[in-house]
Amino acid sequence: MKKIIVTLFSMMMIFLSACGSTAEVSNVAQTTEKSSSVKEIKSEKDLYKGAGLVIAVTAPEVRNGEKGESWMPQFFQDSITGNLAKYSKMTVLDRANEDLTKAEQELGETGFYTEENAVQLGQMTNAQYAVFGSITALSTSYELNFRAIDITTNEIKAAYNDRATTKEIEDGTSVRAIITELLDGLGIGLSEKEKAQLAKTDKKSLNATKSLAKGAAAEKADNLIEALAFYAEAQKDSSTSKEARVSMSKMIDGSFSGSDISDLKAKAKYGEEQKEKWEKILKDLAEYAAKNSVILVYDFSNIKTELSSDNKSVKLTGLPGAKLVYNRHTMLVVKQVLTEWEKTKANKANEYWTRNVNTRLSPISKNDWEGSYYIYGNDGTLKYGLYDNTDYRIKEDEISLYLDRADFNVKPQNRYFDDRQFKPIEMTVNLSDLPDDSTFEFRAMWFQGKVTFMTLENYNEWAKEQ
Repeated sequence: MKKIIVTLFSMMMIFLSACGSTAEVSNVAQTTEKSSSVKEIKSEKDLYKGAGLVIAVTAPEVRNGEKGESWMPQFFQDSITGNLAKYSKMTVLDRANEDLTKAEQELGETGFYTEENAVQLGQMTNAQYAVFGSITALSTSYELNFRAIDITTNEIKAAYNDRATTKEIEDGTSVRAIITELLDGLGIGLSEKEKAQLAKTDKKSLNATKSLAKGAAAEKADNLIEALAFYAEAQKDSSTSKEARVSMSKMIDGSFSGSDISDLKAKAKYGEEQKEKWEKILKDLAEYAAKNSVILVYDFSNIKTELSSDNKSVKLTGLPGAKLVYNRHTMLVVKQVLTEWEKTKANKANEYWTRNVNTRLSPISKNDWEGSYYIYGNDGTLKYGLYDNTDYRIKEDEISLYLDRADFNVKPQNRYFDDRQFKPIEMTVNLSDLPDDSTFEFRAMWFQGKVTFMTLENYNEWAKEQ
């Protein structure tokens, strides 16, 4: 009996000891886990962000390129600048920095820096680091080469070299890859939240940055209306709206600051230049508006059939049909230009040259009383065809479509769409002309006026970004 009691007592002590050990291990585990969590939070908080450093982001050089790549240097420069400023605490010198602008003028006639300019660039801008790059046009893609250099040691801290398609450049894929490489090389740590942000594309900001760069390229090429159209797009995002507005204002500002008699010759020359500029602007505006102001939206996917009384023919109705819709963006460009022209004419100081501008070059007439304007050539005839599954056109027909004149009070894009009803298309066809398997469809073929064709599905996708 005594042995049994001793044995039970021993087993009880072992059990209690085990429980104590388990509790101790559990407490240690929890403490370790808590410490790890605290350490992780602390490490995220203390990530190196490059505070105190100055980095200059230069425009990359385009090699073997044509006019189609002229917007890319500013696009990459602005994109890299914006992301470095967003994800680090470095002082990032951008295009607006006076020292960087001055250095650009002094260091290269082409406006592009090279790595050989690094030391001089550092001396002129007080930057310790600099980003250089090149964009080499190949047959079907581009070779992108970007480097971050420590100017004080001439050491390459980060390097990116890869090929990219135009689509990968325009949709931000290349920019994200370059930024990731630069941040890693510079030792700029990112939190998990920042990594997730960088992995995504802010389409609105990306498109605005792209539009600003394309506007600047178009302005340099003297494509003024194209530049104004891109600048108007760039105003949709806060990151680029101010620069876009200033650029537009400088382009179409007609004021002359001189007032002395000695300025008379300069004033006369200025007036002639303004006259030529505005005649070109109004002429180009008319061509731009005629080409881009109206969208023909169509959908014939639902075909209603109605047999004739003699059962020899069938009336086909394509639903919902087709309609003309104004492009809000084009309306904004037209309004901004014509409003600025009215302000320029109203300025008495400009009267000496505005009265000589040939406004008949522009088929856009403004009704001051009603605040509306006409853009000629929008109304027209849509020709459509009935096709079988072998692409054979069984029959064709046409329908007249029209638009009311536009209002200076520019509407949201969905209002332009909702204001106009679809017009169904109709066609009567002999049953003998239809394919035996009854597979046929309507297709839009041609429109008399200048419009952009869009299926209803494509229009809905496009309208989301307007």
